[in-house]
Amino acid sequence: MADKCKCPPAGAPEWMTTYGDMMTLLLCFFVLIVSFSEMKKDEISAAIISEIKEAFGIESGGGPLPTNSDPSLSLIQVLEAAKMRQSKVPNRSNTKDPGQAGREPQVTKVREGMMIAAGGRIVFEPGSDRLTDQSKAQLAQVAEVFRGWENVVELRGHAASLELPPGGAGGFDDLWALSHARAKAAFDHLTGELQIDPARFRLTANADREPLDVRAVDSADAGVNRRVEVLVSESLKQDFTKPETGGRS
Repeated sequence: MADKCKCPPAGAPEWMTTYGDMMTLLLCFFVLIVSFSEMKKDEISAAIISEIKEAFGIESGGGPLPTNSDPSLSLIQVLEAAKMRQSKVPNRSNTKDPGQAGREPQVTKVREGMMIAAGGRIVFEPGSDRLTDQSKAQLAQVAEVFRGWENVVELRGHAASLELPPGGAGGFDDLWALSHARAKAAFDHLTGELQIDPARFRLTANADREPLDVRAVDSADAGVNRRVEVLVSESLKQDFTKPETGGRS
């Protein structure tokens, strides 16, 4: 008598279910990647990516403040993204605010030209506008670079965030006053001790709007933000005493 035929059991094997689930998840994952690549709004894409990281355990939704010892667990990127969102302003071409009006609207040509940094940065102590001996030596070296020229020199004062306690300190109401005082201190030394023509200088206060190190968390790191920059323009001082030709619309 012939043996009975051993037929396979009916239906798909059990491993096919697991395999099908895995392929479905992979398909969804790649669909998400493609959809993210088409996003045009940075805020939305950043929020979605943050949620995905948290779901997969990459980000637990919190962490220590930024430190130099453990940058991988810090909230540096989150804080920087929040600061960028707060500082955004509407595009001037799309704003509904009316422009300046008058009987004779006038367009003035800016004659600054190219600005070239001269020497290193003049660094200050926290909350102070006093020049150190090292700063004075730097200014003396810078002065020799453009001494005898007629080019306009701009002194840009800067300050570091959180450099002043609430209510101000040292006679400064805010970072604008502090950054201007620093530029003025450099101006006084260049025109007084070093005898450079005062008519060549322009002073600018930037407060903490242009930090060189946005991740500075202590006084040592923020030193590069407490500075005065010396910029030499290709424009000459007499360019600003000549009357404008044309320019009326």
